[in-house]
Amino acid sequence: MSISKNPSIQSITSKDRVKINPINQRNFYHPKFLYIFNSFFQNISSTSISILVLILITFIHLASIYVFSQGFLLSRITLNDHSSFQSNSNLLKINQTHSKAIIILIDALRFDFILPHTKNLTLIDPLIHNQLILPHQLSKSNPNHSLLFHFLADPPTTTLQRLKALTTGTLPTFIDISSNFASTNVAIDEDNWLTQLHLNQKQIGLIGDDTWIKLFGIDSKLNQNHLSNGLFNPNLTFPFESFNVEDLDTVDDGVQKHLIDILSINQTLQNSHWDVLIGHLLGLDHAGHRFGASHPTIKSKLNQYNQLLTKIVNHLDDQTLLIVMGDHGMDSKGDHGGDSFNELSTALWLYSKSKPLINQQEDLPNWLFDKNDFINLQPSIGITRTISQIDLVPTLSLLLGIPIPFSNLGLIIPELFFHSNLAYNLTSTHPSKPQNLSALENLLLSISINSNQLFQFLERYAGSPNSPGQDLALHLPLLRQLYNQTIQSSQLQNHQDTFKAHRTFGLSLLSISRKIWSKFIPSLMSLGIIILTLSLLVSWKLINCLKFTTLNPNAPIRTALSSGLSIGFGGTALSSLIHFTNLLPHINFLSFILIGSSLGISIGIIFHQPISFKPNDPSISFTIPSFKTFLQISPLIFHALIFASNSFTIWEDRIVGYLAFSGILFSALMTSFTAPQKRLRIRLFLFSILFAICLRSISLSTVCREEQQKSCLVTFYSNSTSSSPPNWVMSILIPLAIVLPIILAWFLGISDSYRGPASFYFGTGFRLLLLCAVQYWITDYIISEGDLSANPNVKSTGTWMKTLAARINILLGLFSAGLLWFILPLCIDVEHQGKDEKNQVQEEEKERVLVIGFANSYGSSYLMYLCALFGILFLVNQPMGEIVLSAGLVAILSLVEINDSLEDVQALEQSFQNAINKAARAQSSISPSVMTFRGTNLAIIISLNLLGHLLFFGTGHQATFASIQWKTAFIGLDSAHKLFSGLLIILNTFGGFILIGLSIPLLTLWNVSPRIGKEDNQLNLISKTLDSSIKLMSVQACLGLSSMISCSVLRRHLMVWKIFGPRFLLSSLIILISDLILSLFSVGFGLSLVVFKVKKSFGTKCF
Repeated sequence: MSISKNPSIQSITSKDRVKINPINQRNFYHPKFLYIFNSFFQNISSTSISILVLILITFIHLASIYVFSQGFLLSRITLNDHSSFQSNSNLLKINQTHSKAIIILIDALRFDFILPHTKNLTLIDPLIHNQLILPHQLSKSNPNHSLLFHFLADPPTTTLQRLKALTTGTLPTFIDISSNFASTNVAIDEDNWLTQLHLNQKQIGLIGDDTWIKLFGIDSKLNQNHLSNGLFNPNLTFPFESFNVEDLDTVDDGVQKHLIDILSINQTLQNSHWDVLIGHLLGLDHAGHRFGASHPTIKSKLNQYNQLLTKIVNHLDDQTLLIVMGDHGMDSKGDHGGDSFNELSTALWLYSKSKPLINQQEDLPNWLFDKNDFINLQPSIGITRTISQIDLVPTLSLLLGIPIPFSNLGLIIPELFFHSNLAYNLTSTHPSKPQNLSALENLLLSISINSNQLFQFLERYAGSPNSPGQDLALHLPLLRQLYNQTIQSSQLQNHQDTFKAHRTFGLSLLSISRKIWSKFIPSLMSLGIIILTLSLLVSWKLINCLKFTTLNPNAPIRTALSSGLSIGFGGTALSSLIHFTNLLPHINFLSFILIGSSLGISIGIIFHQPISFKPNDPSISFTIPSFKTFLQISPLIFHALIFASNSFTIWEDRIVGYLAFSGILFSALMTSFTAPQKRLRIRLFLFSILFAICLRSISLSTVCREEQQKSCLVTFYSNSTSSSPPNWVMSILIPLAIVLPIILAWFLGISDSYRGPASFYFGTGFRLLLLCAVQYWITDYIISEGDLSANPNVKSTGTWMKTLAARINILLGLFSAGLLWFILPLCIDVEHQGKDEKNQVQEEEKERVLVIGFANSYGSSYLMYLCALFGILFLVNQPMGEIVLSAGLVAILSLVEINDSLEDVQALEQSFQNAINKAARAQSSISPSVMTFRGTNLAIIISLNLLGHLLFFGTGHQATFASIQWKTAFIGLDSAHKLFSGLLIILNTFGGFILIGLSIPLLTLWNVSPRIGKEDNQLNLISKTLDSSIKLMSVQACLGLSSMISCSVLRRHLMVWKIFGPRFLLSSLIILISDLILSLFSVGFGLSLVVFKVKKSFGTKCF
């Protein structure tokens, strides 16, 4: 396309590729039962039609993802039964060892923070190792009173799930991780040791993380029957907000103050009595998220905890058991949520001041342990005793003299029960003399009580045809046989075999439960796959319908929508009837509604035939792709296929860059050698090279999955153990904020559209947005890396400054994308050149007017809107992410220029062909109701989607929970907010895909000039943007479909929850977020407003 630098209104000619013929009415077939819907769709605008189409496709995508998830991501069945001493078949109850307990939970206490490092001292990290030394010192000096364990958690390693396991003894499922971010409906209904304490009239206090309150509540009705809606005594409870990772000290200081006050207070005072105190410290977890696992702040926190534990030990009385533990560990960057060894590994310390925890006189028998009870934590720690987190539940219950929670799957820690004890007869109606038990008898009675509880749970869960847990029923004969062996061994008085039989039964039940509690419903998974497949056919059909103008009241796109919604309502009614027949009880009502409606909509659109075809009508039926089309979509095919392999999925971040460039190689770079004009050949070649350079630059920013560690170098952070950016990144942020607007001005200058408000908008407003974001992260970096201990006011001032900068950025970005963009004129300049001398003799004295920037009126205006929202995305990404997003924006504009040049090549080739062959030109004449329509090159859409994936990885993310950048949840906030913090996380994680979705209209609007005059003043920009949007949604749906199929076929694969499950969740979120961006922000607001602005200025209508 040739571009005039100073085109006047009189001399401007529109592009051939958007020219349409006059629109005449045509008879379309529409059955009478569609009359209501047809009358509605006949009277709404083309923009509204486009939005409805996108929302309809979004709904089908949502239905397919929800239905598939209901079959794939099921939570396990929970039981509300509660244990009691009477429910246990054992006739004896062992005596409690302690009447009170203090439980200190240090959030994210990784095992190596507390376990002693006594070997290879040259390999230790002085910032984190041998700082929290009190537990090791007491264990060394008084080993019978102090025990230190490696404490192994089950994934997911999120606090809420760990608290559930530590209190109930149960196993979480994969999807349970979602509840960690919920603020309601997370209360624990299953039996737990806190409820058992409460039922046994114990007073429980909590100081610290308010997650405990969400789970168990505060006792607001302390009465004689001890019935209430919560467990914690309000006089002993001091909860603190838990999600503000910027705050390292408030919670910890509060725990220390209130806990020591309670321990120091005179026990005779009213309301001062307590039985169990829980202190939950958060500073270490927040410091890890904030600074990484190896940082001076971590050292400071560990020293603080060492001092706190020293004070607690000094206040202990003889009846109190001290329990110090972590809920999970942290990875090298200080994050958690996944299942790496460092995230799963924490520590447990038990201490009793006067009463010994293990037998002083007798050595522990060798048969008490096996090789799995020890772990080699080389090189500096050595061989250490290890236990599962859920083993604390039965152990703590028996030590405190309460029943083991009903659904517990843990086993007692045997060495804590190998001592002499007393036992009481439960069948006696009056107090009886306790029995003396030897160490061996006490151990066997304790594990027998544990096994009996496990067997009761097994029988209740799966013991009868009416039991809820039929997933365990297949293994019931084996487990019953193992339990019977414990009884037989006990009758034979073979103590060693009896103990081993109990352990074998318990470990077998636990192992089987871990395997079967990934329960699937294949029928729902298949329906989800079918619905998503149908969505691709629906998209294909709607794209073909766009060959006809959308202005006609009976246009195919309108009648197809009417048909789809009509049959969709019928499908909804039918599915509701099926649900109430209760033929499929395992499918809930919402799933029925979504299945019926989505299938009805899909069938209604796919099989809709709105017209009787004539030979010269373009067909809207399905066609077989050509070889050229197959070549264009080959990157998409290869991308979809990698989800069938765990190895390829792991290395997806490296693969997508090559696939993105290969798409441009086939469509643009090869065309650059055959384009009919030299100017086009140069443009295609140079912009392809620029696009490739941007891709390569983005791919240099990496974070590593656990599986990649040996072959991956972290560049997003300064090193693999830090959460701080590299120093060189911080040095170029300000130059980047200054230069990026200049680059955008260069792109606009190509079409001479850096005119009107563009210089103010990009040179001042956009640059201010970027500088505010840069100021936020530079201040954050100074606070994080600088030593501000000598002047704490600097830290508070810096925190205030960066919060202010973030708020200015967000408010200015929203204002610029809304009201300011609306009131600013187009990026054009108008020059008056006086009267035309040739026409001065005529009566009409017309003045010549030059409109500079006219040729890109749509594109330049939309770019203003895009950059305003880009400024917000720029803020919510960390410093390296800001560089990556900037390269992504340049890559997008390069791709837009490539697409514009490709369309020029196609238009020229078509013109040459028609000029050579008059017959072909005559045959290509289109009936009045049909428009000449060229959709966006599919290879461009695929490359754009691959660029979105590359931006996702380049901004520091992976398809793992551990890569979520929690620190961004507090940008511009003083503390965590339920809505805004979640929104900030979404913007940070999916910023690349949001940017891609917002950029789709640019492919249509770039370098397209308005049409002037009373006739032929209509452009098909809305239809072309709809075409591009549907194609992007289809490309992402293809990847989601591939991920669904992989999860379905490989659902019993060893890596399903480590690799395939998280990738499915990522694909689902990409689909839904991109669909919403396209529907509401790209087409719904951005495109609509820019079309309105151009129409207001030049009178050009769009459809």
